[in-house]
Amino acid sequence: MERTCNHGASASVYPGVGGRTRAVSGARALPPENAEHPLTEDDQLVARARKGDEAAFERLVEKYAQRVFDTAARFFRQPEAVEDIAQEVFLKVFQSLDAFQPGKSLEAWLFTITVNTCYDHLRRLRRRREWKFSELTPEEATWLDQHRLAEAVRAFERERARDIAAGLAEKVLCTLSPEDRMALLLYERDGFSTAEIAEMMGWSRANVKVRLFRARRALRRALERLLDAAHIEDEEGRS
Repeated sequence: MERTCNHGASASVYPGVGGRTRAVSGARALPPENAEHPLTEDDQLVARARKGDEAAFERLVEKYAQRVFDTAARFFRQPEAVEDIAQEVFLKVFQSLDAFQPGKSLEAWLFTITVNTCYDHLRRLRRRREWKFSELTPEEATWLDQHRLAEAVRAFERERARDIAAGLAEKVLCTLSPEDRMALLLYERDGFSTAEIAEMMGWSRANVKVRLFRARRALRRALERLLDAAHIEDEEGRS
């Protein structure tokens, strides 16, 4: 199934049902139709997909693909990376349908799988390198040069929706470890509590707090280095 999402990426996210193997053991059986709490539409679609109903799983993909794409796009700007992550997410969902508990939020379950898939992708890209000020685009260099540190920190989040600020944010965030970057984005941008992040990522609350402290400090230092480099570059250009 081809799906074109708002950010411009088009991906075949439907893995097919035939020959599905159960990836998670010990799954709970679905309750009977006449249970005290009737099955939701999502519960029914999952139940049908588990029995090999391709149309049911395709309906789940159609219903939640945009949510998966949008979540992945908040961590990665490259359309091809977002597309790959969406493919991987729905493959994991397809292989782990037996793990979904009826009565729970399917959207929340999918969100957790998506966030953890983004985290895994960040870890695979962990080969970080020091990058030079010369690698910034002219627009990014101008943006940095026009802002002092305090204003840059405030403007960093305010202007992230703009392409120039978004490109700069990506470069700065890439200096963080995958774990620290994930904690910072989930807490500062998405508004999750430390307890929610801990549950989502399988970390302790203390570990989340340490990662947040470390990420903020590293981010501040990275911005300071960029601003220093911007002023040096500007001075050299005037001399």
